[in-house]
This record gives sequence, structure tokens and C-alpha cells, in this order.
Amino acid sequence: AHNHGFAVDAPLDRVSDTEFGRAEVSHVCLNDQVVEGLQLLDRPAFSVQYHPEAAAGPHDAAYLFDRFVSLMEGQRA
Repeated sequence: AHNHGFAVDAPLDRVSDTEFGRAEVSHVCLNDQVVEGLQLLDRPAFSVQYHPEAAAGPHDAAYLFDRFVSLMEGQRA
């Protein structure tokens, strides 16, 4: 069961043009096809609609934190 107050209506099978650039769905709930993650293709941004620190295994979502750190390091001037 989901406990989302909001949901994203995005195509699962193609890239979307948004006011922020191209975006694609990166995570989908296998049970009901609810969008759980998005990433921008033209800007350094991504999101997930769950708590990655509460993932099932100890390192299941570590890649999200690694990706975030890499994005921040890449923005240093």
C-alpha cells in the first residue's frame, strides 16, 4: 500500500518534455505501476518517492546516496 499524498502521472515507456528539460521515469512499483522515481536528462536532478534510507537491505539504496554525492561534487566550482 502506498501512503502518497501526491502521485506523478508520467509515461513509463518514453522520455517526457517538461519545463525543466527531458525527464524519464527511473523507478516504478512492480505491484501497481505507480511512478516511484524520476530523473532529468538535461540537468543534474533526480527524485524517488520513498525513503531510500529505509530500504529492505542494508545497501539496497546506497547507489542513490552515491549518485547524489557525485552530483554535488560535480557542481563544485
